[in-house]
Amino acid sequence: MLEWSDLRLTGLTVQDDEQAFEQIFTGYYDSLYVYACSILKDNDWAEEAVQSVFCKVWERRAQLRVQTSLRAYLYGSVYHECVSWLRQERHRKIHRSHVLHSPGQGRVDNAAGKTQLSQLEQRLQQALDELPDQCRAIFQLSRFGELKYREIAEQLGLSVKTVEAQMSKALKVLREKLADFLA
Repeated sequence: MLEWSDLRLTGLTVQDDEQAFEQIFTGYYDSLYVYACSILKDNDWAEEAVQSVFCKVWERRAQLRVQTSLRAYLYGSVYHECVSWLRQERHRKIHRSHVLHSPGQGRVDNAAGKTQLSQLEQRLQQALDELPDQCRAIFQLSRFGELKYREIAEQLGLSVKTVEAQMSKALKVLREKLADFLA
């Protein structure tokens, strides 16, 4: 592994050295992928989780502060990313179950009900995709990742007020885009 030069590579990455970042990526990707697979039990999710961690490392390289070792930092980041993915999936399952079994509506066993649910999920995803990147990330961390505004602010390096404003904006846009489903 790269242990002896981690500090140097981390410093170079902070200085926008793409070769140093590439060394970190190639040196750790495979083992982090295997680790993510062991947590998520899904190869595609694991790949996305690890890639997400590396994207965040590069995007936040100027604020990167590795307190222990780069290896520990990356493994911890992958762990937290995987936990977030699992929370999101659990939340999606709960939501689907709630929609399918909501009182007063009975089970949605018929084709029309399933089609409507599918359309809602599609419209929700489309509405989320149309949000600005930061706004969407904040919304997803709050609603799917179940993080508090303070935690989101710390994770993204923003103020709590910015997180609150972005959430307000996201909710307003989603209400407008999904108005016909919410009526």
